[in-house]
Amino acid sequence: MGLKSDIYAAFVKNLGEDNVNATSDGQKKVDELAEDLSKAIQTFILAQEFKVDKLSAPVFIPVGSVSNIAPIPAPGPPGAGLVPPLTPISLQGKAPGLPFIDSTADVDVNGQTANGSLLGKSASDNSLVKLRVVKKGSE
Repeated sequence: MGLKSDIYAAFVKNLGEDNVNATSDGQKKVDELAEDLSKAIQTFILAQEFKVDKLSAPVFIPVGSVSNIAPIPAPGPPGAGLVPPLTPISLQGKAPGLPFIDSTADVDVNGQTANGSLLGKSASDNSLVKLRVVKKGSE
């Protein structure tokens, strides 16, 4: 069911089917109210800004796009040693023979990161997620 039909059903449940269906004018008023509330809720949700609490996304960086200096090991979790530097790999099927650095971009509101990523709470605080209307048939 869609939002409008869910709202319409809530009105029918609250007012009673007999009251809503008593006249075609009553049905029309409840239908218009359900439509208007549906649009108002959608407009409200689309206007909100959301923050990312946890995200891990693959990152593939062509080796030629980063400096040619040796990678510096990143500090590991408290009490652990250094996390080994990222090593260039070749992505089969993506760019044959072209070396890439395979990593992740990890964001976590609690400041916990994985795989040596240096993102975390600040990346979460700086993130922004917006919803948008997508017309059917387009992406």
